[in-house]
Amino acid sequence: MNINQRKVYQHITETLNLSTPASDINVIQTPTYLKENLATADYITGVIAAFGASLEEIGELRGLPKQNVTVDRRHATISLNDPAYHYLNGTLILGGEIEVPVNSIQQSKDGQWMCMNGAYPHLRDGILNYFDSANNYQSLSDQVAKVDIAKIEADFEEQGLCMAPLYTPEQWREHPQGQAMAKHPLVLMDHQGNAKSKKLTQAKHRPLEGLKIIDVTHVVAGPWSTRQLSEYGADVISIRNPEFPFLYPVIFEQSYGKKQIQLDLKQQQHKDKFTELLKDADALVWGYGPNSLERLGFDQETLMEINPNLVVTQISAYGPTGPWSKRKGWEQLAQTCTGMTHIASQGRDQHHLVGALALDFSTGFLAAIGTISALIQREKKGGFWNVETMLARSAMELLSLDVHKEEVVPISMADMREYLIDQTSESGSVFTRIMPYVQLSETPAYCQTGPSVMGSHDPIATTWSDDPAGNGVVTHRPSEVVNRGLFGFMPGYGHEDIMHR
Repeated sequence: MNINQRKVYQHITETLNLSTPASDINVIQTPTYLKENLATADYITGVIAAFGASLEEIGELRGLPKQNVTVDRRHATISLNDPAYHYLNGTLILGGEIEVPVNSIQQSKDGQWMCMNGAYPHLRDGILNYFDSANNYQSLSDQVAKVDIAKIEADFEEQGLCMAPLYTPEQWREHPQGQAMAKHPLVLMDHQGNAKSKKLTQAKHRPLEGLKIIDVTHVVAGPWSTRQLSEYGADVISIRNPEFPFLYPVIFEQSYGKKQIQLDLKQQQHKDKFTELLKDADALVWGYGPNSLERLGFDQETLMEINPNLVVTQISAYGPTGPWSKRKGWEQLAQTCTGMTHIASQGRDQHHLVGALALDFSTGFLAAIGTISALIQREKKGGFWNVETMLARSAMELLSLDVHKEEVVPISMADMREYLIDQTSESGSVFTRIMPYVQLSETPAYCQTGPSVMGSHDPIATTWSDDPAGNGVVTHRPSEVVNRGLFGFMPGYGHEDIMHR
């Protein structure tokens, strides 16, 4: 590892009591494709290396042989644009749901720039109604320019809408929320209760096989974390409210290996089903707004009564402390308030986000690492464990790294031939995606099933697998589809988000 990668790796592993030294991880130092003056490639490489260490350690704890862990730096960086390389029978699946005028950087009456996000219809409509604006960029710009930033910020927080002022890294470090977050490590993990240890079973083929994970998340970090867990063997049941908006391409791409059910946790029958699943679960990954779990009647005391050995992993924008701790947030907002957008915009005519979802995907990996690490500690100490990862804290860690000039190599078809795999669905369709991001020498990663839409499985009858280990047969293969051509392939320097204004 280089110095940046080692810094990130050691921060994570030391915080979470992982013992694999950095020297044991094989990092292939391939070039980045991102042009922004940030150490994004090194940051995500260090994160994924720590993910590899957590997989190796829990696998060895469960009886698998000691393994070599390999991470490819360019491959790791491609993870930050993973949905942009997901194909059905050779045609790109990624759609344009987030390409709406409210997802933009705008200037207020007092000259302060800010970023808004209205990717979901209720957020979009709330923003347009607040500004009395038509649903087009120019109208919104005209209306935003009539209101001071302080009023917008206060009103949006009160109404549950999503925005963040554009700060420099220095301004963010001086901001009360930045100061609060600086006190936290990248991953928070704490131990509650004194229940005896729930012992992990022996593994046969993959380090996480048979671990029961409940996924109650939405785009992007949450479902990404649970897809990583499923890739290495976990039994994942994904739950979504049927009334909640569904960003199809991203959620679909992150559904590999999962059972997909719809439950409305405000209905008693569905709440009872959720409680039934919790009783036997190893971990709950929760990705909705602050205190939403408690508002549904599942505070920590209740969860401990249901399952005293549960790991609860939560993903937030701004963490558990500070004046913004109750705010909703998105990748784009975290980039904007922490100073990433300020740096990415230097030398450009317009404000510009980093050409990748650097925080969503890295924070998702961190949630997976935290979940695995808590399960390792549960094996030793028993009890109930809380884990939390934070988008803005991920940004702060990335910004702390030194930037070294290097040759930037744009994404090309050569990368697709190197990193794509094919997986045939039950219907005979071929899905093509990026291969797993951690290579383990003895136990290859794979998803037992291909992608599926929400509601594919019966909400009441679905339960944990009777044969969690399976037969160990890898379900994917090196891509043949890529050799026939990919419709919609996007070469270049990363996803040019619609919010680049």
